[in-house]
Amino acid sequence: MSSDKPRNRTARLTVGAASAALLVTAIAVTAQDVSAAPAPGPGFTLHTITQKVSLTDGGPADQTLSAVEYQPSHARVKGIQVMIPGVTYDHRYFDLKTNRGWISQARKAAKDGWITVAVDRLGTGGSSSPAADQLNGTTHSATIHQLIIKLRTDHRGLPVALVGHSMGSVVAIQEAASYKDVDVVVVTGFMHHTGSGQLLFNAAIHPAAEDAAFAGRAIPDGSLTTRDGMRQLLYWPFNADLSTVKADDAVKQIATPGEFTSFGDEVNDDTYGKNVNVPVLSLVGQHDGLYFDPADLNTTLKAETAAYPASPDVDVKAIPGAGHNLALQRNADSITNNINKWLSRKL
Repeated sequence: MSSDKPRNRTARLTVGAASAALLVTAIAVTAQDVSAAPAPGPGFTLHTITQKVSLTDGGPADQTLSAVEYQPSHARVKGIQVMIPGVTYDHRYFDLKTNRGWISQARKAAKDGWITVAVDRLGTGGSSSPAADQLNGTTHSATIHQLIIKLRTDHRGLPVALVGHSMGSVVAIQEAASYKDVDVVVVTGFMHHTGSGQLLFNAAIHPAAEDAAFAGRAIPDGSLTTRDGMRQLLYWPFNADLSTVKADDAVKQIATPGEFTSFGDEVNDDTYGKNVNVPVLSLVGQHDGLYFDPADLNTTLKAETAAYPASPDVDVKAIPGAGHNLALQRNADSITNNINKWLSRKL
């Protein structure tokens, strides 16, 4: 690993690392129209798929992995995009209904000709919720691998792209490095570097058992989630729609300490990135303070290619007008267009 790659190891992602006072930050969210995707109809169809999976390679298939599959109905099928969301999100990060309509990376990709599979990682959405201490990057990559085997069987001959976001990107990186079963990896909302925004995010996390959103619900002991109303920290506020942020907060999910540990290991040590041997596209919001402070943007972007030394082709780009949640900003189409055009060139 290149020794000149900038690091900020003092801001490791550890829950509760920052004072709650850091949350007192003025964040303005504009109430403007989102770029809403159409309802199911011309262009694609959708249905939920479920699969029995095991937490470990060769273990009992006693868990259920759920995902929503979006099938192009008119365009020529180009391949498969398996979309993996980050912590405290399920598949709705890629397909969110707001009171202004849909904001959906998954639907747009399907209309562009991609079979899109938006996953509920174990512990979220319609998937099983095993004990919190069983969920980490290794178990998630194992279950995604099992899903890919099924998809390659159901759609023989089609190339497969992993499209991750945040912790989902860590899972995509680990899966590709461990199983060598995909053709390309798209990393969004993740870099091998940290910025001071990590501290704000850490302070926004608390035990899910203390959150009114999960009152009366059976959740594994040790589960975590974002504090009420703190989702705005994940947006560039001057290009975010209030209806989107509210819809996002209303469907928040749980996370586990093991997921945060896996995330931190990859950020700081390139644990799996160095073994990814397929083309990589890495997209990050220009204002994503989780990974860099404003003055460090260009240096961090240039250094990120060193995290994938085995990849034959690494493209790293910043998306203007976006924070961490690139697919949910008002210019969400820009990330989908970047991904789809890049995939069309590589596959």
